[in-house]
Amino acid sequence: MPAMMMHLAVARLVRPDGDGLFFSGSMSPDYTDAREIKSYIHLRDRPDRGAALAELRDSLDLSKPFDEGWLLHLFADAIWDVETVPRYEASHTDTSRHWFWAYRSEQGSASHWMYHNMPWSRGVWDRIDSVSLADTRTLDTPLPVPLELDWYIDRVRRKHSGSAGERSEFFSPEMVEAFAEATAAKYLEWVKG
Repeated sequence: MPAMMMHLAVARLVRPDGDGLFFSGSMSPDYTDAREIKSYIHLRDRPDRGAALAELRDSLDLSKPFDEGWLLHLFADAIWDVETVPRYEASHTDTSRHWFWAYRSEQGSASHWMYHNMPWSRGVWDRIDSVSLADTRTLDTPLPVPLELDWYIDRVRRKHSGSAGERSEFFSPEMVEAFAEATAAKYLEWVKG
């Protein structure tokens, strides 16, 4: 799955005028580190993830920005898992470290770098900060969200603001932007049904 700033890079291209609920939704499926819950939320536990994603698309009211952001996150993950993860794994040559841990580390560092250096980052985070997710019951959504999401979004912001990260060779801004552009275009076509 893409790191958080990579998700926001896609979201800003899908809805350039998106509000804080849309951008928050595009982050929220990663609120847990529990693998079983994450697999369920991301539809990885389904025999046909693509069909499950289409079912979810057809069941949601996509005029609700949070719900559309959530769906976009899952769509971007599905594309990333097929197109980017295998390329990274194949490029990993350091036998002293398992590819997955190197991948997560480099991806996290790249996301932190993007937070501090991408010109659109501040505007997107200002929109996220403009909404409260202290009580998600107000969202009126069928999605499996926890009662409070503010703590998660605040945790993401604190992690990113603390370290400037490093510009990644593999997850370069150019690579992320190309992924974001292609994924946004695919999503805008796919979401029509």
